[in-house]
Amino acid sequence: MKHWIFIFGLLILTFSLSAQVLNPDSLNAEQAFYQQTLQKLEAKAAHGVKNADLFYDMGVCHYQLGNTGKAVLYFLRALNLNSAHKQAKQNLLYIHNLHPELSPEPNRPFLVQLFLNIYDFFSLNRLAITLLILAILLTLSLHWLMHTPSEKERGLPILAVVITAILFIAFGSMLLVKNHRYRNDSRAVVIANVAPIYHTPESNNVLQTIPEGSVVVVIKTQGKKAQIILPDGTQGWVDSNSIERVVPVSNTKE
Repeated sequence: MKHWIFIFGLLILTFSLSAQVLNPDSLNAEQAFYQQTLQKLEAKAAHGVKNADLFYDMGVCHYQLGNTGKAVLYFLRALNLNSAHKQAKQNLLYIHNLHPELSPEPNRPFLVQLFLNIYDFFSLNRLAITLLILAILLTLSLHWLMHTPSEKERGLPILAVVITAILFIAFGSMLLVKNHRYRNDSRAVVIANVAPIYHTPESNNVLQTIPEGSVVVVIKTQGKKAQIILPDGTQGWVDSNSIERVVPVSNTKE
């Protein structure tokens, strides 16, 4: 009896799923919704609005519309603005799990990965706030040291000054590096279905092809070609219109 009940339930589930799959109206309505939402978000971006959540929402819309390359591009742009954007990181990982042909993240030693996680946690805004707090603490420590009588032990005030000064220099250096990377990110994403790689910009012989959504590093551009480096270190030339930079060239000149 239980066996027949299970089969009957399975048939009902199959028919209901088939009805959903074969219903073009619901699919068209969903596509239209994401297309309209994307147009609204692009209009905001065209008016100068630039934040991580906006780029993240644009990436979600592109992914729902089947544009894997554009989705990866906007998730990376969200992380470029806010390296601690959790949802963008999760969606990038989700895309890489669904598309194993894309270049995976390299396996790093534990301490290196721990440092990178800390580096990503401190976005530009968090670093600026942290530096402000450290500057206040450093000022208070110097005030404490200068107003400590010479006949008293100065070890503790000196230690406070040294620690806060080291932290201030470390976080200040991190802010400079992150700001430089934010403005000069040389990564690009393949937005074409397939991007052929050539040995030279004039060559027509294809060395290999890379799929949509692959992340590369742009070395330079020459005419309608761009020289890139793949994650495995391979270098070559691709059509410039088959990739799009995480940070547009116009932004790097500001």
